[in-house]
Amino acid sequence: MRSRLRNKLIAFILAATILPIATSILVSHLYTKTNLEEKAIRDNLNLIHQGKLNLETYLKSMEQNLKLLYHNAKLMEILENRVEQNFSEPRLFLTEQEILRSMQTIIYASPDVRQVYLYVEQVQKSYLLSDNRLVRTDQGIGPFKPDLQQGESKIFPPHIPSTYGKYFFNYATADVFTYQAALYNVVDNIPLGSMSIDFSPDTIANISSELYSQGSEELFIVGTGGEIMFQAHPDPIDGQKARAPWLSELRTAAADSQRGYFRSKDSTFNGIHIYETIDAPGGPWLLVKGIPDSVLYESQRELTGINTLVGIIFLGLATLVTIFLSFRLTAPISALIGYMNKIESGNMNVDIRVKADDELGILARRFRSMMHTINELILREYKLEVANKTNELKALQAQINPHFINNALQSIAARSLQKGDREVYSLISSLGKMMRYSMKTEETIVPLKSEWDYARSYIKLQKQRFRDQFECDMQLDPGLEGILIPKMIIQPLVENYFKHGFDGARSDNEVLVRCFASPGRDVLHIDVTDNGFGIGETELTELQESLVNSVAEMSTPGSHIGLVNVLSRLKLYYREQSRMEVQRSDSGGFHVRITIPIMQEEVEAKL
Repeated sequence: MRSRLRNKLIAFILAATILPIATSILVSHLYTKTNLEEKAIRDNLNLIHQGKLNLETYLKSMEQNLKLLYHNAKLMEILENRVEQNFSEPRLFLTEQEILRSMQTIIYASPDVRQVYLYVEQVQKSYLLSDNRLVRTDQGIGPFKPDLQQGESKIFPPHIPSTYGKYFFNYATADVFTYQAALYNVVDNIPLGSMSIDFSPDTIANISSELYSQGSEELFIVGTGGEIMFQAHPDPIDGQKARAPWLSELRTAAADSQRGYFRSKDSTFNGIHIYETIDAPGGPWLLVKGIPDSVLYESQRELTGINTLVGIIFLGLATLVTIFLSFRLTAPISALIGYMNKIESGNMNVDIRVKADDELGILARRFRSMMHTINELILREYKLEVANKTNELKALQAQINPHFINNALQSIAARSLQKGDREVYSLISSLGKMMRYSMKTEETIVPLKSEWDYARSYIKLQKQRFRDQFECDMQLDPGLEGILIPKMIIQPLVENYFKHGFDGARSDNEVLVRCFASPGRDVLHIDVTDNGFGIGETELTELQESLVNSVAEMSTPGSHIGLVNVLSRLKLYYREQSRMEVQRSDSGGFHVRITIPIMQEEVEAKL
């Protein structure tokens, strides 16, 4: 029997351990893979977009350098050759000096410019400025004329600097880009020639180097005709048109959107390509970044490996712990069942033997039986506690000092003997309202308005008793009338003033009764403040301690029974959510504040 239970326990715990761990590793693997890919695409799209803006700015600056020629009126006059003497022998030197200055302006405008070639259409002449040398003659052959349509411009991929048909020793060996643009009269639409600018690829290479990780990612700038303008890793293409298998996918994607990404899988690359269209002179370029899956999911593979290793370790530990616990738990089960039987019967010496299929079945049945018994005991104790608290509440409510009613009746009787008027009727009515209110012992929770009216009636009778010796200001914030509060908690606070603080020798006695809610309308404050006798330091300390202990000692005369009574009843309703604070008032009298939670209102209670 124990062996069957032990096997079930081992199988269950191992299954409950292996399945969550394996599921967690699988879900983590898939979730991390998806998140990594989405994050990589999002981050690299932003990175490539920034690189595109930088490249466009650089290429636009090169284009702007060429447009500076159009602002040189003297050069435009020379290129248009409207005055034929510009290229005559007497003026040739001055003409070529102006051409030299204009070409130097372009070279000095950008540190990347290596040489500038100018072809003048009107006189079939050309000039090459290289290494600060101006080559003027063509050595008996026709000048080099770029193949450009009117208004056309081109950028050629990196190549060895050309001599443009000029015979001189060229010291340059590093590759350069060539930007060629046709020059023409914008107003008369007359072709003026062309300008070729050879510039270093260093700036483009520097901008591109910030867009990829060397050794793990690849980056291409593909020209309008598919030629490689820049590449981030060794490739035998070497400036020719790209023949990468993914190029056709790039063209298809770029035709639909100027920026985006696509997944490639072929013999040379397996991963994601992210692209952005660059607005370049002569036609758009495509900035393409390739991220291999081996790089994209590297951290994901590491995380999966770590999770798997941790899972194996925990699985091994869980197996050892499961086997250990199965042996330790099944042995004492029979003793545990006997112990539970003793608790249920109440006799610790009785050994009850019960037969069952296995220990767990017996344990479950006996545990249910025991819990049923315990629940009955708890229910019985709870009902007893509720009854005791109800009786205690009624007893506390009944402890309000009844001598007030006698004093009030004597005052009314004396007043009625002296003279008969409507004031007597009003006093008797107030007393009647108070008696009816206090006699409804079945009401323990009442609206604040009822309690407020009861306290107002009490004040009215005290006004008659003490004539004009005191003034009472009662302030109730609007909207609080329907809040439900325990009965008889405001009037005892006011009565406490007349018992302990009222000075009969004075005519300027004042008492303020105020009810207001907290800003969030979750707490109700009831304040009673007077300017009476006040309270001594020692007596105040003893009163505060008795309120903290919430012990209603009713037997000692003159010991603020009303305050302790009220607080005791509040504790029955609200537990520790209620409190009472007592202190001296600013005028030297006594101040008491009750704070209780706003639980519900009268309308809600009726629903």
